[in-house]
Amino acid sequence: MHTVHLAVNEKSGFIAAAMGIMFSVDKPTPGVSDGDVAIIDNFFDSLNWKETSENPLVEKVPYGKLMMMFDMRNRWTYKGSVTTPPCAQNVYWNVLKTIYPIKQKHVDQFTAQLKRLDGLEKTGNWREIQPTVKEHNPIVLFSNQGVGSTTNQAAAAATTKAAAPAAAAAAPAASGGQVSLQQ
Repeated sequence: MHTVHLAVNEKSGFIAAAMGIMFSVDKPTPGVSDGDVAIIDNFFDSLNWKETSENPLVEKVPYGKLMMMFDMRNRWTYKGSVTTPPCAQNVYWNVLKTIYPIKQKHVDQFTAQLKRLDGLEKTGNWREIQPTVKEHNPIVLFSNQGVGSTTNQAAAAATTKAAAPAAAAAAPAASGGQVSLQQ
């Protein structure tokens, strides 16, 4: 799941910030507390899953509690783009390393929503594979090493040169601390 936070005015060249959160029914990161699971369940239960209009509204969503419980110290950050056409550039992405638990019923509810629009059920979004070119060349930063540190810059340079075109996402490589970027 990801959420996009649009800027009122462009700041430091960024038009928006995005938060990527990974969930798994059967393989979440160990150690997520029962209290955090309750916050996650409450968030998904609060969504209006039965509404089929183009822009369903709910009275209140506990989004703030959800965001406050996430481990923001362990994340990947990179300059990317939005995931819907025309895939505007200069979005500050934060992708959390922790994989949070989700109930199967919530996954099923998301899948049912995706079935409402042609093409979304199979891919989950409209994003097409983006080539790494001068105009689209994200840089990955490591939050656990300090944003902008020499380590980050060297790793980001190595990562972007070796990045294979695929869906926009960050994932850990096999060797500790290294990150590969798949676009």
